[in-house]
Amino acid sequence: MDANLIGGIVAGLLTLMVFSYLLGANPLWRIAQSLLVGVSVGYVSLVVLTQVIAPQVGRIIQPPAGQPEVDRWLAVVPVALGLLLLLRIAIPGAWPASLGLNIVVVVGAALALGGALAGILVPQTLDTMRLLYVADDPASIAALVGNVVLVLGVICALVYFAFGARPNGERPRVIREVSVVGRFFLVVAFGAILGSLATTFYSALIGQLVFLVGLVEELAGF
Repeated sequence: MDANLIGGIVAGLLTLMVFSYLLGANPLWRIAQSLLVGVSVGYVSLVVLTQVIAPQVGRIIQPPAGQPEVDRWLAVVPVALGLLLLLRIAIPGAWPASLGLNIVVVVGAALALGGALAGILVPQTLDTMRLLYVADDPASIAALVGNVVLVLGVICALVYFAFGARPNGERPRVIREVSVVGRFFLVVAFGAILGSLATTFYSALIGQLVFLVGLVEELAGF
């Protein structure tokens, strides 16, 4: 019995332990859940230790040949911030630990905001600004219809979230009617997202079932 077969048996048993949750919470499910969390945390900790912390400390203790001295001192900054965060274990309310945590949160929020603007908001905004031109070939007509639907969908969806009201508390009739169309576009979009997620889940389930069937056939012929 080779190592691949042993690994397949272990994976099959863990899969069955996860499937046992269909019968309700039970010890087998809890064991599989604990193994998943423990292995994931251990793997991430090992990667961080070997790929981030150790190389950064190595740049300070023994910098590579030809590395400028300023790079060595710059490497001290993240190590010092990490040590400040460790102070929260001994002294939770220490202000140096809060300083390091605040820097991490602010930088992380800034990177997330910049990534959302540069990778999602700006490209989607630019993608809605399309030229509407008509040509004789059917492909151009289909592209024109698609562009019109896209632009109208974006406008109607934005109007749906326009909550400006008159003094009597009611929105203008045009806004109400356009918002109904925007709600329709939102429902279609959310339905498509949910359908794609369900397809992904079903594909993973089918893959695991095929794996179990193949494992049983392999054990039967062993």
